[in-house]
Amino acid sequence: MTAPAALGSSSEPAAVLPTITPVAATLINWHCVVIGAGPAGSAVAIRLARQGLRVLLVDRSKMPRPKVCGCCLSPLARAELAAICPPHSLSAALPLTTVRLVSAGRSANIPMPGGGVLSRESLDTALVRQAIAAGAEWLPNLTVDAIHEPPAGHDVESVTVVARATTLQQQEAAELRSRMVVIAAGLADTIHVVPADGRGLATANPQAHTPRDRRVASGSRIGVGTTLSAASAASLPSAIDLPPGELVMAVARHGYCGLVRLEDGRLDLAAAVDRHVLAAAGGPAAGIVNLIRLAGGDRWTTAAFDDALEAVATATFRATPPLTHSSPRIAGRSQRIFRVGDAASYVEPFTGEGIGWALASGRLLAESLLGDEATGEPLTTTDIVAAAERYPLLHKRLFAAHHARCRWVARGVRHSNLVSGAVQLAAALPAAAAWALPIATGAASRA
Repeated sequence: MTAPAALGSSSEPAAVLPTITPVAATLINWHCVVIGAGPAGSAVAIRLARQGLRVLLVDRSKMPRPKVCGCCLSPLARAELAAICPPHSLSAALPLTTVRLVSAGRSANIPMPGGGVLSRESLDTALVRQAIAAGAEWLPNLTVDAIHEPPAGHDVESVTVVARATTLQQQEAAELRSRMVVIAAGLADTIHVVPADGRGLATANPQAHTPRDRRVASGSRIGVGTTLSAASAASLPSAIDLPPGELVMAVARHGYCGLVRLEDGRLDLAAAVDRHVLAAAGGPAAGIVNLIRLAGGDRWTTAAFDDALEAVATATFRATPPLTHSSPRIAGRSQRIFRVGDAASYVEPFTGEGIGWALASGRLLAESLLGDEATGEPLTTTDIVAAAERYPLLHKRLFAAHHARCRWVARGVRHSNLVSGAVQLAAALPAAAAWALPIATGAASRA
């Protein structure tokens, strides 16, 4: 691990240049095209490329790029990263030692050993570099619109990824051929799977697209977030006494917001809130300011805190689609298109497990494809079809209990009296709270 940047700095990783051009990419028959270079997509690309497969990792953005994320590394996330990232390949994550729950003016500090904090700019950029080092090709600024499947009943061993490359404010169409495709496009996954007709031609009828079949939970909140520079955020940590290594979770009736220092001194804010609350407040910034005020109560009603919130009120926030959802792990009819990470399923992120889940889902798919003993041979149709049977089962086996637990936690934090009582109890019985928190967040079991 390299030394962390000094607190107060705002440096970001150097840009990761593409290793291949869009034109060159269209001339190669890929074993796997991975769409999305977040933790899930990069984890798949790293593991497959290390076995000598021809892997193309694409993303609609360049690296580094910001993401709406709490930036917390759970013990599961750290274990998954250790398996695919050599020592010193990642910036040093700040140890996450304490979680401070704040609700209705009450607060409680709870020990949280084993976790860490690392900005998504640093994490995702490092993972893309690892994929390149493993042998994958990297193509940023590529927007994927659709995946065309082979016709039913035809012995066609590839699918076609239809995309647009954006360079110098111009768009250039690109069609990529691959034996299989991994959709790791996150919550914003809008990629259509298009079946071919009997002649092998992709139908032009939009109604013929395979349905996304994304099942969004009733009342699912949306995610909003921002990152404040070290300079503009300097007064906020002081106003709420936020030292490095402490995560503040401010909980109110209509949502919650996590605040934590990043390794470079910036302040990360990530929240899950009811959409109508943001609309009533006039936008995300005003809505988050109100949420923090409600959670802090009189404890945070000071002139210094009011001044500090100006940085939040004037920040630029990003938003996500509804958070809690589930989509088919296998897309389309050809059994050659897989979803991983947030594109496959997600639950409200109160427990901070999202990055760990993404990395683990990428590992499960790679293991399903490669088998117990990777041979380094190219993926065959038999391998891919077998993986299409194994992967959903392994995914359910690992995540069913985790997701169920997190749904209960998400329901619980919707009841302000319950949260306020839990905070008061945690303050009175810190040993019991320290025992209960790893269970609630899944840190007590990494499997």
